[in-house]
Amino acid sequence: MSIARHHAEWLSLLEISGPFLSMPVLMRAFPQGLDAHDSELAQTLRIVYEEWLDNQRGLQPDPAIHRAWIEWVLRNVLEMPAEVIISSDLNGHKADQSSKDGLSDFAITVAEYAETIHPDLAIVGPTSVGEHDSHSAARLLMQILPPGQDLEKPLAQHYWLASPATRMMTLLHATGTRLGLVTNGERWMLVDAPKGETTGFTSWYAELWLDEPLTLRAFRSLLSVRRFFGVADKESIEALLAASASDQQEVTDQLGYQVRRAVEMLVQAIDLADQDREHSLL
Repeated sequence: MSIARHHAEWLSLLEISGPFLSMPVLMRAFPQGLDAHDSELAQTLRIVYEEWLDNQRGLQPDPAIHRAWIEWVLRNVLEMPAEVIISSDLNGHKADQSSKDGLSDFAITVAEYAETIHPDLAIVGPTSVGEHDSHSAARLLMQILPPGQDLEKPLAQHYWLASPATRMMTLLHATGTRLGLVTNGERWMLVDAPKGETTGFTSWYAELWLDEPLTLRAFRSLLSVRRFFGVADKESIEALLAASASDQQEVTDQLGYQVRRAVEMLVQAIDLADQDREHSLL
């Protein structure tokens, strides 16, 4: 299978709305294809996922197990170490005051609805932990929803009838953070909200990680700790998304030029035909 076809295949398995990664950027960033698949991780993932699913489908779903599943993905699939995570409730334990203060830096109030929204987790640079004076320190904000919550439908019992996806977009714009991750445990939605540009929404599904391993490889390749902190700035996930937007704008501009050129040629042809007929055509 060619590398281009490899990338086209996993892209077709994701749910994408709006801008995402362009093929030229993927070919440059992953010339050999996505990062190698870890079969041992996949086996463990299946066990943990099925335990979470059984519990959530039971008569008494346990919120602690729900939270533990999401944190397990964060720690083991995306390999995020504790030092880059700010959380109000990490691993079921009460967070220290610095963690609480850190998340409060990313809380915003939507004045017209008198509602405050905030992330449940934030991924920050290793040297930024404890330094909460700037929103720009965060690389990713994350919100955790109940298992049954649709990420594109309004939250129940809230005056502001906005979906979790819209809430995350609003939070990102207000805090100046580009990327957010929203999940109900099954669906994992990446929200890419660059300032002044169109927001993109890309979703992975945990069940599909097991049935279509390419989607798991894509999730890890794009959102693991390495893609945030272990590569050159130009290879980070934010840089790849920005480069893709430039590629797509260039394509749009080129198409626009071609359309204008075609219209000009058509007008010229009509004018020549009109002259040949001594201006009786028009």
